[in-house]
Amino acid sequence: MDGPGKTAIVVIWADEAARQVQMRWGLKPVAGGRPIALLRAENRQITRRCLIVMNELFLRPGTGGGKERRSVEPAGNGAFFCCAGSWEPESDQWPAAFAGITVEAYPDIAPYQDRHMAIVRETDWQSWLTGAPAEEILRPWPAGSLRITGGKDRASGDLFEGL
Repeated sequence: MDGPGKTAIVVIWADEAARQVQMRWGLKPVAGGRPIALLRAENRQITRRCLIVMNELFLRPGTGGGKERRSVEPAGNGAFFCCAGSWEPESDQWPAAFAGITVEAYPDIAPYQDRHMAIVRETDWQSWLTGAPAEEILRPWPAGSLRITGGKDRASGDLFEGL
């Protein structure tokens, strides 16, 4: 996935089944601002849920020291994983679009930034789509659950080498 403003595959719940659809990343702007790419999970009622299909989640460059991009994925992950999202159908003024849902940083990511997109465990994919309570699904992943690579440590393969 390339990021906000691009088209991506998301999974929505329609006609009692999970359906893959293409949508634009970025909800309709408010008052002429920029498209809304991310929404905070806290104090938000998420009615139209989607799963954003990803093979990497990137941390902001320059976070946690260094100027290079770092990537995150669940340890032992297969070819892809999914992050929580919210979507809106097409309107006269905007195409069908989605935004990622953000949460406070999980323990593995906290040294680099304070928030990021919520990764949904595979066992919770259907529950997320069908409306189970968000706080049950968007809970933090325990320390050691995520693999972080990149930055100046990419060649060594061990981000924490020398600490």
